[in-house]
Amino acid sequence: MSAVSYETRGINPDRLDAIRRHAGRTILDVGCGSGAYVLHLSGEYDITGVDHHFYESWRVNPSLFSISDASSLTHDTETVDTVLSFETLEHLADPLSALREYHRVCRKNVIVTVPNCELTPGMEQSRLVYYHWIDRTHINFYNLDTLAALVEDAGLRVVERRHINRISLLPFLTEALDVSGVLGRVMRQLLARRQRREYRMTCLLVGARR
Repeated sequence: MSAVSYETRGINPDRLDAIRRHAGRTILDVGCGSGAYVLHLSGEYDITGVDHHFYESWRVNPSLFSISDASSLTHDTETVDTVLSFETLEHLADPLSALREYHRVCRKNVIVTVPNCELTPGMEQSRLVYYHWIDRTHINFYNLDTLAALVEDAGLRVVERRHINRISLLPFLTEALDVSGVLGRVMRQLLARRQRREYRMTCLLVGARR
C-alpha cells in the first residue's frame, strides 16, 4: 500500500472479523495510519493507536492517538490485551524487534497482516505480480510461512493463519480479451462461475502469548 492510502484507509471486513473473534477488551493499534480502526471501534473497545507521524484524521479524537516507533513503544509491559499491526511490518527495518515489542506490551495476543508476496507458477510465467511488489516503501516480503516463523521467533504461538482480500481476475481478463457491452457482461458472468483458484493479496496471522 502506498503512503497516500494510509491517509484514507477504510475498514476491511476480514480484519474486523479477526478483531472481534480474537481481541481482548483493550487494544493498541500500532501503525494505525489514519486511525480508521481506532475510530470505528472506540465505542466497542478500549482502543488507542500509534504511528510514526501525525495524521489529520486524528483530530476527530486526539486523545486516542500518539506518535511512537513500532520497535520502541512507550507503553509499559503487558498493559493492553491485544496489539494490532496491519500492513506495518513490511515497512520496518527491524520487524522482529517490533514484534518483540508487541509481545512485551500485550497480555493476550497480536493480530498481524502483511501483503502476501507468494507468487504462483502461473503468475510467474505470465510476469504478473501483486501491486504491492512495486511499493518502494516495502522492504520486507512475506508469505504465510515466513510470517509465521517471524512471529514465533518473537516468542508468540500461532493460533490462526490465513489469506484474506480476494482479488478478482475479471477486470484484467475482460480487458485482455477486449470484450464489452452485452458480450462483456456474459463473459464476466461465465468467468466468475469458472474461476477455480483464488488469489488473495494479504496474509493474516494471530499470535498468542505462550
